[in-house]
Amino acid sequence: MPTSPGEQLEQPRMLSNLTLRLLTAAVALPVAIAAAYLDGWLMVVVVTAVAAIGVVEFYILEQGRQVQGSSLVGVPLVVAVIVCFYLKRDDLWLGALAAGACVTLLLETVRHPKQVRRSLFQLGTTLAGVLYVAFPLAFLIRIRGFSEGWMWSLLVLIITWGTDTGAYFGGRLWGKTKLAPRLSPKKTVEGAVAGWGVGSCLAAVWLLMYDRLSVTSLALILIGPLMAMIGDLAESAMKRFFQVKDSHITGLDILPGHGGVLDRIDSLLFVSTFSYLYFLLTGLAG
Repeated sequence: MPTSPGEQLEQPRMLSNLTLRLLTAAVALPVAIAAAYLDGWLMVVVVTAVAAIGVVEFYILEQGRQVQGSSLVGVPLVVAVIVCFYLKRDDLWLGALAAGACVTLLLETVRHPKQVRRSLFQLGTTLAGVLYVAFPLAFLIRIRGFSEGWMWSLLVLIITWGTDTGAYFGGRLWGKTKLAPRLSPKKTVEGAVAGWGVGSCLAAVWLLMYDRLSVTSLALILIGPLMAMIGDLAESAMKRFFQVKDSHITGLDILPGHGGVLDRIDSLLFVSTFSYLYFLLTGLAG
């Protein structure tokens, strides 16, 4: 059956986007793997850079609205939280959050002296950006500090990447049934099933390689892909709420074909948070 002109135009566009995705992944993945494996300040620098860009993108989602968070305070807070987690100084990041809250409230009160409610909203969204972006990535650094942390932190990345990749290609190949049309029209049930299967299987192979597959770890790799998909949908919900297509900084396209940084780490934020709490509750990572 001959293809329509629209389909003929769509195919080169899809191939071009896929090529960009593959080229970007070819550069970004080795950097991420090296950072997780080598630990130390390399991982801190990479994670901090990603978090700083991500939190700015979070605030840009709110651009033009009275609730927009403050990058002036949010970015330093992101850096402080991640460094404090690396140094295992929980007292310092608590102090940093308190100081950041006071500075934000002071700045917004000076800027809008007669709009107390607006200042409180901006304080809330500033801290929300830090909680949403910085803490999950800080948890990934803390996981790296566990016994055999390089293996567990790479497991988190494998679950995330495996799920995202499986869902992308599964949706392209077999996707018919819309998963959440109001939040993300392109996501399908078939893609979600493929993502869950690929993420779980790759994680299982990784654990088998190091003789760490058990009932406890099996639960982690079965639930982890679901958390990745929830994280993806959560960011889609935020973009839909603020009526924006992509989360990115204008003129800064460091991940060609992938949208903004926040679009790429949305799944990781939920997987790393779930994994860290799971490790703490079960003692799986020692």
